[in-house]
Amino acid sequence: MKESIQQLDYLFTPRSVAVIGASNNPSKWSFDTFRCVLKGQENFRVYPINKRDKEVFGVKAYENISQVPEPVDFAVMVIPPQFTPEAMKDCGEKGVKAVLMISAGFKEAGVEGAQLQEEVVSIARQYSIRIVGPNCNGHFDTHSGLHTLGLAPLKGQIALVSQSGNFGGHIVSEGREKGIGFSKYVSSGNEADVTIEDYIEYLAEDDQTQIICAYVEGFKDARRFFKLARETTRKKPIILMKVGRTEEGAQAAMSHTASLSGSDAVHDAALQQCGVIRVDKVGDMIDIASALIRQPIPKGNRVGIVTIGGGFGVVATDACRRLGLEIPNLSDKTIQRLNTLLPPRWSHGNPVDMTAVSDTSYSCIGALLKDEEIDAVMAIGCMGFVPGIPEGLPKKLEVKLQEHNKMMMEGELSLLSGLVERIDKRGKPLIITAVSKTDDALVLKELARQGFYTYQTPEAGAQVLAYLAKYSRYLSQD
Repeated sequence: MKESIQQLDYLFTPRSVAVIGASNNPSKWSFDTFRCVLKGQENFRVYPINKRDKEVFGVKAYENISQVPEPVDFAVMVIPPQFTPEAMKDCGEKGVKAVLMISAGFKEAGVEGAQLQEEVVSIARQYSIRIVGPNCNGHFDTHSGLHTLGLAPLKGQIALVSQSGNFGGHIVSEGREKGIGFSKYVSSGNEADVTIEDYIEYLAEDDQTQIICAYVEGFKDARRFFKLARETTRKKPIILMKVGRTEEGAQAAMSHTASLSGSDAVHDAALQQCGVIRVDKVGDMIDIASALIRQPIPKGNRVGIVTIGGGFGVVATDACRRLGLEIPNLSDKTIQRLNTLLPPRWSHGNPVDMTAVSDTSYSCIGALLKDEEIDAVMAIGCMGFVPGIPEGLPKKLEVKLQEHNKMMMEGELSLLSGLVERIDKRGKPLIITAVSKTDDALVLKELARQGFYTYQTPEAGAQVLAYLAKYSRYLSQD
């Protein structure tokens, strides 16, 4: 890794952080920025820079970063744009290695802003400082505990780079809703210095990151991006939400973060060749990333479906076929095995309709995982199947039903380890779809803890499998 890329370590794991513009005024952005940074003070030293107040949040403040008595690795600028050139020079004299500029009003704001941005970058390069932004909303590293914005993410193995701060925060929030954790996040803003290409190169070698996600409005160096992507996707998946598909969208991207969107058709073809998983929806990005955390990559596109009711099987079959997935016939051995588990009225084919017989669902799933004609299994309504407690029951019946539900959940939990072993042994993904309000059941929470997440509809599950199958085809190419 080049030294200039390795320097991004100071962005995520600095020994000391200065917040230039840190404030006690809750109406200012810098108030929240410093509050977030201060939470990690056990892992790094924190210095507020404020020209007026002697303390910020009870921490001794300095009028200028040059007055800080110890070295400073990383600085966050939350000050009006006209003051940033002087502040950048001060950072250079202090020996700061990386600066995150939340400040806006640069190239995205017009000609004068573009000139100011060039001036700041020129100063930074004199001192070999890497700049994040400007015009960004912050970043975090859940492993080092450094946060410059208040997203409160879960710790995990997904890194996210977003050229839009607000939309990046939206993606992180959606992930949290699903219980998905992140390793790192950065709002890249105008990318006056550090670009999406730099982040990809850095994250490709980051041990704490397993999956790279990105929201991109335009590339600064598309040729370099595609080269890095081709090298990276063989070892780590890249999930990309590349916007600006339309002429109007491209114009909006330019006014937002000064990004040139380029030809969408050319980008789309190049991304496919590089093995990048391109999505159009935040939900798809989160769903695919969650599957890639722990699920095996399927060897092909043949799907076995097992469902608690026939209608869901029809919907899932249609969804899979529309997306180019196959629904093969079950082998004779699999049918014989299912005959011993299910009543005679079961569907005797793929999809497997268990006819509301839920107590053999794990065995049925196992039978499909074992079938050599199947590459992946979708289970719909087959897990976490514990009824709720109706209102108005006599106390004695309510207690009895609670005991019954507890016994059912404990029984399911005891079957989980065997199911996970089957998934790993067969090397086949299991896509779990919850079609009722049982998606908060203990068994599904335990699966999520182990990296197996739940999808809300058969269509969402089929979409994930289609992306996984496409990625598998890419990986199988020489």
